[in-house]
Amino acid sequence: MVIALRDDLPVVAVVGGALVCLAAAVYLAFLGWRLGVVCDADAIEVHGLLRSRRIAKDEILAITNFPAVRWKSEAGKARWTPIFAFANLGRVLPLVERHNEAAISILKDWLDDSKPEPPKKKRRQRKPAPKPAS
Repeated sequence: MVIALRDDLPVVAVVGGALVCLAAAVYLAFLGWRLGVVCDADAIEVHGLLRSRRIAKDEILAITNFPAVRWKSEAGKARWTPIFAFANLGRVLPLVERHNEAAISILKDWLDDSKPEPPKKKRRQRKPAPKPAS
């Protein structure tokens, strides 16, 4: 890509445009550095590109392979929050791909460990047969 500067373009506009681009690059680099997930006993906090979201553990339905958190709000509305920190968008290094898959697996294990096991069905016990009278 070639950018051609015209002779009648003021230097102030060029410098101003360069400063805006530099500020945007620094801001996006900071946001990229913040990408991630923080889990604790009560909730998961997903740090995204533009905002962060804290989701209570009991609202989470699943962690998908996209990766994203599928959850249901208190009002009952189905929602999802993408986890860009572990997304494989296009080609990535094998090391990064393994790291992302391991991180998603850890999140799924964290969620599975927190869910209570379903109650086991009680088996009906037979009453012992009456002993024959002697």
